[in-house]
Amino acid sequence: MDVEYPFTLAILASYFVLIFALLWRVKYQLAKTLSDSNPGILLFILLSCVSLLSTWTYMFKFFAHSYREWKHITGFELPLSLNSMSYWLKDVSLFDSAWRQVCVGVWQWLWSHQICTLTVSVWTPILAIEGTRRRIPYIWAYMLIGQVVAISFASSLFFAVLLAYAPITNKEPSARLLKTLTLTSIGGILTVVLSPFVADTDAFMVNLLIMHILLIFPLVYVESSSTLSSKSASLYTIILYSLAAGANLSIYANQWFQCLSSLAPFGQHTWYQIYHTALTTFFGHPAQSSVSSDIVCMQFISVAWMFTASKRNYQQVPSWVWILMAVTPFFSASFTLPLFFAGYEYDRATQPNMTKKIN
Repeated sequence: MDVEYPFTLAILASYFVLIFALLWRVKYQLAKTLSDSNPGILLFILLSCVSLLSTWTYMFKFFAHSYREWKHITGFELPLSLNSMSYWLKDVSLFDSAWRQVCVGVWQWLWSHQICTLTVSVWTPILAIEGTRRRIPYIWAYMLIGQVVAISFASSLFFAVLLAYAPITNKEPSARLLKTLTLTSIGGILTVVLSPFVADTDAFMVNLLIMHILLIFPLVYVESSSTLSSKSASLYTIILYSLAAGANLSIYANQWFQCLSSLAPFGQHTWYQIYHTALTTFFGHPAQSSVSSDIVCMQFISVAWMFTASKRNYQQVPSWVWILMAVTPFFSASFTLPLFFAGYEYDRATQPNMTKKIN
């Protein structure tokens, strides 16, 4: 069968080739991780499978929804084939339409902004800082996996890898890297704040491109330092994670305020309205469901990391960690996860003889 626009199919196929290429890039790390019988590793591998299943079930539904919508709009009547798919892909920008769908609307953005803020201000520093301390190669690949598959999927894989790699003595991120992470985190947060305002304009894709560049930029070349003390690195990292937690909570609270303002005046049915509107938004569009599933999975993964890391570092879960775990579903992992890492860094800075490390 002749395909009228083969390059469009090639672009879609290359997307999946990229996914497998990135997984192949980190295959030795994953192989080492899977060879460890640590129960924590098995937990995060299981969570990565749950993430993949939940996010990509809706992603494939989004593809089908987009195809049906395109057929309805264009009046295309030929049956499904590679040729008809080439016409569809020529007319539709899946990336653009999916992101605009999850950025337009206060309730849609309530779900979607959480994965954005967590990624730009928390996940990038975790990759850079913890990856440097363990000399984990190709940490940029995990960020790209998160961008093309799901952040929760990549996060769960990386947390499993962290459990298999022990921190190296006197191996700390350089001052330049920490400053770069601060600047890219601030820049990334600004792009998140701008996203709903430019979602209906031509500037949307430019803003999104800048966001994705800032995510990968500090991970391409990661500097370590043998001169920066663990205490100095921890103090700087505490500031970085604390700023992220404060900014993310502010954005989260403001978004909730906008969502509640969109409902009827407070009354006896308000709690039901909140629940119903949030749930309806979650399942309202397959692209939204995929992104919302990503943040829900990330909440579970973050709680799992707080518990697992605490058991390894402190032998028991401290009360402050239990509090963070308990409030994560209400305040978002974008707020509680950086606080957890800030708390751990505080222990490293204030307890010079501390041997309990996240490993």
